[in-house]
Amino acid sequence: MEEDKKPRRAQRKPKKITPRYLDNVAAYYLARYASSSVNLKRVLMRRAVRSCAYHETPLEDAEEMIDALVERYCQAGFLNDENYALNLARSLRAKGKSARLILRKMYEKGIAEELAQQSLKATDDTLLETAETLEDAEDIAAWRFARRRKLGPFRAAADRSDYREKDLGSLARAGFSYGTARNILDRDDVPDEIADLIR
Repeated sequence: MEEDKKPRRAQRKPKKITPRYLDNVAAYYLARYASSSVNLKRVLMRRAVRSCAYHETPLEDAEEMIDALVERYCQAGFLNDENYALNLARSLRAKGKSARLILRKMYEKGIAEELAQQSLKATDDTLLETAETLEDAEDIAAWRFARRRKLGPFRAAADRSDYREKDLGSLARAGFSYGTARNILDRDDVPDEIADLIR
């Protein structure tokens, strides 16, 4: 017996690029997601590439409209790369992400290297008001990561040695150094100075 095949949904033809259309797409996107100016431009350019190919219109015209819109949104305060970078760094640090992973994520989102590093430093300075080194904030992030993944001292004591290599690999893939990972996995419990910071 032949199975009933669902009819394939017809692909909608892309709308023609106009300033109003781009404004609607940008407003909808920003209502749902935080974004950097570069990231918003990428989102709009993906639409533009498809639309211009379909309607056989020059991509340069669409790019000019997108640049003007992004500039207008920046001036109006709808886009603020400094705030976006700081909020992204804070959010990722709170989840126990390493400096390496946070910076990579910010670069992917179109944040300039200098701004990304400033945002991470500001986040780490806030996290540890008395700390002056990145390693201190990395330790807290690594402990948070270990707690969330139940690695090292967060595992049942009987399982720790069996899972040591696997836990070491998890911390390394998350971007933490071997020394930081080893320091966590060698502990039987969470140090008092760290315990309050990783809750």
